[in-house]
Amino acid sequence: MDSLIDIRSNNKLSIAKETLETASKLIRRKIPRAGHLMTPRHLWIQSIPPKACDVVLTFTKTTDFRTIEWVKSQIVDESNGLGLLVNVQYHSSTDSYVFYLTAPFHVLMKAAQDVHLPKHIIGGGGLREFILSEMHTFEGIEECSDFFTMQERQSLILYVLNTRRVQNCTWLPELVESQPLITECISNGIIEHLFPVHENKTLIWLRIIWVKSFFSLQPLDRVCDYFGVKIAMYFAWIGHYTGSLIYPAIAYSAFWFGFGRRLDQWTEGVWFVVLAFMNVIWLTVYLETWKRYCAELAYRWATLDQRHQLLLQPRLEFKGQPRISPITGKPELWYPNWKRRLFSYFVSAPIIGLCLAVVFGLTIFQIKFQDWWDYYIEINEYTTYLSYIPKIMLALIIAVLDDIYSIIAVWLNDCENYRLDTEYENQLIIKVTLFQFVNSFLSLFYIAFYLQDQERLRTQLAVLLITRQLMRNIKESALPYILEQIRFAKISFDLFGALTPSDEPAKPNGERVVSQPELECSMFKFDGTFSEHLEIFIQFGYVVMFSSAFPLAALCALLNNLIEIRSDAFKLCYIYQRPFAQRIKDIGMWQNIMEVMGFIAVLVNCALIGLSGQVHRLLPNMTAIQTVLLIVALEHIMLAFRCALSCLIPDVPQWIATEMAKAEYIRREAASSKSP
Repeated sequence: MDSLIDIRSNNKLSIAKETLETASKLIRRKIPRAGHLMTPRHLWIQSIPPKACDVVLTFTKTTDFRTIEWVKSQIVDESNGLGLLVNVQYHSSTDSYVFYLTAPFHVLMKAAQDVHLPKHIIGGGGLREFILSEMHTFEGIEECSDFFTMQERQSLILYVLNTRRVQNCTWLPELVESQPLITECISNGIIEHLFPVHENKTLIWLRIIWVKSFFSLQPLDRVCDYFGVKIAMYFAWIGHYTGSLIYPAIAYSAFWFGFGRRLDQWTEGVWFVVLAFMNVIWLTVYLETWKRYCAELAYRWATLDQRHQLLLQPRLEFKGQPRISPITGKPELWYPNWKRRLFSYFVSAPIIGLCLAVVFGLTIFQIKFQDWWDYYIEINEYTTYLSYIPKIMLALIIAVLDDIYSIIAVWLNDCENYRLDTEYENQLIIKVTLFQFVNSFLSLFYIAFYLQDQERLRTQLAVLLITRQLMRNIKESALPYILEQIRFAKISFDLFGALTPSDEPAKPNGERVVSQPELECSMFKFDGTFSEHLEIFIQFGYVVMFSSAFPLAALCALLNNLIEIRSDAFKLCYIYQRPFAQRIKDIGMWQNIMEVMGFIAVLVNCALIGLSGQVHRLLPNMTAIQTVLLIVALEHIMLAFRCALSCLIPDVPQWIATEMAKAEYIRREAASSKSP
């Protein structure tokens, strides 16, 4: 009897448990679960990877069916032998139509020949530009599905899209005939997104090995294979720079913590001069070793030999008049240089000068305000904390002015209408770095050389360095991540009735189905590594010019960069859409700008030695003229030392030159053996 009662009790408990679980599932479907962390991981679990999709093209909600069909006809057009395959889909979360794009193998091969894509040849001859007539000399050509990587397919599809021009679209007068199709559609609100889809298996591997493994080396080759040479080169650059910072960080920090202010003035002056010399030696060795390392990477990634710029494809946004190229004999867009120069001289230059004048005035006003503030709070008892308020305000003003000027610089660059991405970026680098140099360093120059206040210089540099880095991490990592979580939470609630869907497997014929490209449409577009390069460049300036006054600058930069590397990797793997790969041989204009910064750093360090009172403490009997002559001689010695180091360290290692010659010899032997 007792056993029967126990069985009935157990049955009732199981029934009650099932009822509660069913009710819980219904509640989770209908009520947002605010207690759970909103994370895209749950949505990725529910997503369905697309079949036969390399690139996604999305239309705006207002685009009509006639325009969508016309764009499709332009993309699949095979008149030039470069027709793409289009799969039309509908995304319910954005209420818009989408193209899933891919390309047949013969189209990919023709595009690879047009863009001179390097591929491995049989027999260990290294890499060679792909040629259709010699296709059987390349490794893996028999496997059509594996010959081109996913990244290469996406880049080749982008090339094909860039070849399309606006044709036969009379009902849309805003589209200009013969202009690039994609650019015209984006600028006129027809196309909203164009991005390559993520490859889940590799992306998950990068998240584990690259993002989460904080103290491990970066998998640069895998990053290059997935994101392209340009992004991999940026991470190689910041990694090399961070590794180089270890030496000055240890040396300067040991001086700061070991001696600090316990030294007498004479010994402190000696150390000041020693630190200035160490700055010059370190920055020279760093720049030269980076050029060698960059050459090694370019050789490994087959970008060391770049084609002439006149043979490269123009920017997607480039506009001009159609003509026949005098070099290739093919149709191309042409824009006269005199128009660009006219705009640069009479529009860009005055606007940049006005912006610099505004920065100069605001900076001087802020420094004067600091003096007034310090005088005012001297009568109060809160001097220690309140004295930092104007310094933090200056850092905030600098950040706001940077953002405003960046918008102006991009607009000026767009109006100048450069043909190539490299030209466009180089000119933008010159415009922005000129402004950033004045905006970021003017207050420090004023304090160091006009006020000649070492203590104030040290405090101002520390506040600027730490505040800028903190603001940048919040602005470029934390804020986009939070906004993306809100977007994913909205999709999750619209599709599943909850902010966070459960980890139950997605059902192909049920409610819990969302395509991977649909999720990626809600992610932010990656705008390139320009802002990342710029921020590290400014940090580099703080370190090489003023770390003799603030020895902890190198340590602060080192700690920031250790976080910065994983933060930027996190953004690429979690927050942004996958960017199209780009092939470069080096960091371009950034290398030249850093060389100029190195030259300025020599002058600044020598001037700091002369104007900060160190020379007079070391040699109290020297006259003003003798001091100037000593500083000039010291500056010439440092510059000569830099030139000597640059000459002694070759830019390209000898083994790379040997390997390139060996590969060229093998290719010539193979070609001569086939000739009759």
